[in-house]
Amino acid sequence: GLSGDDFLVLGLRNGSVVYSYNLGSGTATLISQPLDLTLSIHVIHLGRSLRAGWLKVDDHKNKSITSPGRLVGLNVFSQFYVGGYIEYTPELLPNGSKFENGFQGCIFDIEVRTGKDHRFKSPGTPAGHPNAGRSVGQCEDSPCSLIKCRNGGMCMESGSTVYCDCPTGWKGAFCTETVSVCDPEHNPPHLCRKGATCVPLPDGYTCHCPLGTTGTFCEQALSISDASFRSNESSWMSFASFHIRHKTHIQLQFQPLSADGILFYTAQHLSPRSGDFLCISLVSGFVQLRYSLGDKIVILQSLQNVCTNGSTWHFLKAGRIGNEGYLDLDGINITQKASAGMTALDINTDFYVGGVSSLNLVNSMAIENEPIGFSGCIREIIINHRELKLTEADPKDGSNVGDCDGTVCGYTVCKNNGKCQVQNSGFSCFCPQPWTGNTCEQFVYCSHNGCLHQALCIPDPILFSYSCACTLGWSGRYCDNEISFSTAKFAGNSYIKYMDPHYGKRDLRFTSVSLNFTTSQSEGLILWMGKAENEDNDFLAVGLTNGTLKVVVNLGEKISVPLIHSKHSLCCKRWHFVTIAQNQTSIKVYLDEYLVLFEDIDPQRKYIALNYGGICYFGGFELGRKVNTVTSGLFSRQLVGKIKDVVLFQDSKTIQLIKAEGYNVYDGDRD
Repeated sequence: GLSGDDFLVLGLRNGSVVYSYNLGSGTATLISQPLDLTLSIHVIHLGRSLRAGWLKVDDHKNKSITSPGRLVGLNVFSQFYVGGYIEYTPELLPNGSKFENGFQGCIFDIEVRTGKDHRFKSPGTPAGHPNAGRSVGQCEDSPCSLIKCRNGGMCMESGSTVYCDCPTGWKGAFCTETVSVCDPEHNPPHLCRKGATCVPLPDGYTCHCPLGTTGTFCEQALSISDASFRSNESSWMSFASFHIRHKTHIQLQFQPLSADGILFYTAQHLSPRSGDFLCISLVSGFVQLRYSLGDKIVILQSLQNVCTNGSTWHFLKAGRIGNEGYLDLDGINITQKASAGMTALDINTDFYVGGVSSLNLVNSMAIENEPIGFSGCIREIIINHRELKLTEADPKDGSNVGDCDGTVCGYTVCKNNGKCQVQNSGFSCFCPQPWTGNTCEQFVYCSHNGCLHQALCIPDPILFSYSCACTLGWSGRYCDNEISFSTAKFAGNSYIKYMDPHYGKRDLRFTSVSLNFTTSQSEGLILWMGKAENEDNDFLAVGLTNGTLKVVVNLGEKISVPLIHSKHSLCCKRWHFVTIAQNQTSIKVYLDEYLVLFEDIDPQRKYIALNYGGICYFGGFELGRKVNTVTSGLFSRQLVGKIKDVVLFQDSKTIQLIKAEGYNVYDGDRD
């Protein structure tokens, strides 16, 4: 196909080897140096793992690349073609894979493997036997008559397989490369443990240890509670990234030992020409925030420098909303006002903490000097209210990270200002009032609570007691009374999360929802259709602001201008019937069967479907998730009121709210 089918292709163009592949989100291409035509035979090694690809031709240096986008699988279902293609016309090949004609020359040997631990073998079933072909003959010359193995290597020929058997100390296609102490061919082999990376040095080698290990050969287990980084040992951690496109808020506590180093880095691509990026680093003792959204570089620098004595913890808040940035070091704040230009940060790399896996791939504009890793300790990093846990188990990857004080006691091991003390078997926490538990995670009032049926214990320090947050279908002081209802009553600390069982069959271009509600407050969230995980999730939201009906829709690019019907106050305690109908980008809102709002939120029709993930929240969100935070200020409070008769997509039946997930929802049919 012509429009982006997955492919992997290798060929010659203008005297160089060209290797390209497309995983469905863009083509990655590697081009070798021009071939040395004095060599009669050329050897090519190529491959890919997920998005990463590599190419090595003869004794040239290895080249590598990362394919664009997030897709990581090569989904191909055709035959494995060698030397040409079954079709005569290259126009039938996907874009990016075309060559003007088939190969002319000899191919002596092809071996393939599909996993690091798999053996190389010839393609075909059985191996080496093609299914079909056209106009292929036998090469006239013996391969070994054409190959010159260097440095005492011997040419070995077996059928179509040919290679140079190199003496000790040499490797490569023609035995022209010396064996490094870290190469598997080296005798004796290096002693770095499995999972560690051997790095050659002028006088030997060193081992870069994976997270959770330490020692000369990474032979010792290590527990990390407060992460310690050393720039001279190339320390770093990485975490799977999440959406920070429209806003990025980073909170970080660090204790530096050096005046320079990268604290945090993420980018569109891990490459010197990375595209968008955001970086927090130390520069000559000052904290710098740098970011590029695609059109210009924004730089903010702290007014004061940090202490590098290894005993001072600094508290940093930094980030951006659109292209407006801020940086606050130990309470002293500077800002960069918003300006015309791009406002979205597009990133595809991991979040890197304390350094980057390959410092040479950091964008040169992201730091003022040469990129180096951070030296010192980091004990907390929170991004958009989500904590990255700096332990040996939680990061996605990392290397050479130690523990700040070498003990199991860390900044967040004991919660709620508990004091951690090292014990022979681990640690213990001394908890202040009114906390208890192994890590001071539990209110003392809840330590022996009587809440039943998966209810949550909610402490009440003022009354030295607790209350129970009951799951749906239960009520009473201890959630011991079973209830049933068709009208759900919300008390301002309630929510229902309903999973639409028919979501996979819905036509998301045409969404409709209707319900009856009543409320005793002028503010409150009634309905949120959407995952509510990050700022880029699609959603349809209905609620009250200043007593008036408010409807907000996001179909994928940006939040629409809120639709507000301000003619009538909907408070208090009267029942109202509301229907919202989405026809692609057209939104109609009916209140008590009158059309009160009608607007096309995007006449360009860039996005036309409501991908809400099959999730509907009623009255609020999970306990601990504040409505104002989750909705980015669109709504301020949970609902105090009632909801009934909910219908999705013109279904013939109302949904049964009592069969969903939720807490603190009462029987609204009684009063």
